[in-house]
Amino acid sequence: MERRGVVVVDPPLSGIINMEKDDALLANATPDSPIVVRLYRWSEPTLSLGHFQEIEGRSEVAGLENASWVRRRTGGGAILHDFELTYSVVIPDVGDKVLKGHSESLYRSVHLTLADELRRLGWDANLSEECTCSTSPNRNSEPFLCFSRRSPVDLLVGPYKIMGSAQRRTSKGLLQHGSLLLRHSPLTPGLAGLLDIERTRGADMRGESTRVVFAGRRVAGPVEMTSTDVPAGQSVIDRGEELLATESVHSGQHESDLHSLSFWVELLTSVLKRSVETEVRCRWES
Repeated sequence: MERRGVVVVDPPLSGIINMEKDDALLANATPDSPIVVRLYRWSEPTLSLGHFQEIEGRSEVAGLENASWVRRRTGGGAILHDFELTYSVVIPDVGDKVLKGHSESLYRSVHLTLADELRRLGWDANLSEECTCSTSPNRNSEPFLCFSRRSPVDLLVGPYKIMGSAQRRTSKGLLQHGSLLLRHSPLTPGLAGLLDIERTRGADMRGESTRVVFAGRRVAGPVEMTSTDVPAGQSVIDRGEELLATESVHSGQHESDLHSLSFWVELLTSVLKRSVETEVRCRWES
């Protein structure tokens, strides 16, 4: 059975509106609804809590006390949405048991497909294949932030997690959320994003050291920008600007491409469409 699929790319929205839109896509899904791939950003740095998390847990991470927050329908750890791209995939249930019993399959497909693209661009990208998961019944025993946790299907560049995903299933269908961390946030300076990490050229990058561009530099405020006037305290990606960072990375892919928001939107859209197609036959509508 071939399914219909649509791609939605939204402008920056508030945390509440972003979550309401994803919730509505799942709650209103019918067997005739299309598969929806949605990419979006956030109008201000916002903490999204995993479905089972309590907001009090943010006290373990300095700097998050006053951050805006919202709760996701999906599980996992909290994510600070700032210099990153968020995606959601909603696959309506059509009664043919597609994807049922294979909760890891779509995660793994998205992360492996993106890892292949990142290796092509020169980053040492691989799945974690390790876990910080706790067997304790206390859900608060794991680190509060998603990017401080590890599951076997998390996407890493060197030792740094740059993408995690989570799911929610109902009788209506499947919702998968994920976040691609492009640049560290001033609120979480210890979490390196993809553009903080230098690329390593060469066919075999395993075993090579991975250097973080901002290592040794204390980040006390917003990342400095060039070539555009950005009011202090505003995240470039949240304003919809094209330039994401100032530090250059190694030669190869045109550097303006790697620092363009549209480049990452297009790449992640392609990755998500191909990944969905590994699970279901899909005809994408323009």
